[in-house]
Amino acid sequence: MKMSKRLYWNETAVIGLSLDANHEREMLQECTKSFPNETGGILIGLYKQDNTIAEVTKISGPPKDSKHGRYTFYRGTLGLIELLDEYWEKHQQYYLGEWHFHPNGKPVPSHQDILQMKQIANSKRYNCPEPTLLIVGGHPKKQWTTSAYVFPKGKECITLPVWELGK
Repeated sequence: MKMSKRLYWNETAVIGLSLDANHEREMLQECTKSFPNETGGILIGLYKQDNTIAEVTKISGPPKDSKHGRYTFYRGTLGLIELLDEYWEKHQQYYLGEWHFHPNGKPVPSHQDILQMKQIANSKRYNCPEPTLLIVGGHPKKQWTTSAYVFPKGKECITLPVWELGK
């Protein structure tokens, strides 16, 4: 069966992230363009199921002012306010978090990733007290895996194990 959606879900925390296969392909295309350097972008969408599932409806690529390195990625901001405004005005959708690529690595957040996500959770500017982080690890054209995490404001990071869903 071909995958149509991927659900990352933590039964204990009753929280999850839903991602369409097309969005996963978009991320892999960005990873291929950037390889062997890191890359990333933002996740846009909305909450469903009584606010327990963050459903991704848009994956951004890296803004033009982003900095890509072999072991670092600094996501820029150029054009993101306009993109977020557009999705809010047209679809009432908003910033859900970040996605990030670890080339030839594991999809596990680095110390810097964790610090950044905690800053986002605490930031009034982001207005996102539970940002999600989706990490792609490995080689985008060979073997790769993904992992997802939620960073609730003032709490420890929650890992969201993957559950694949068919149509």
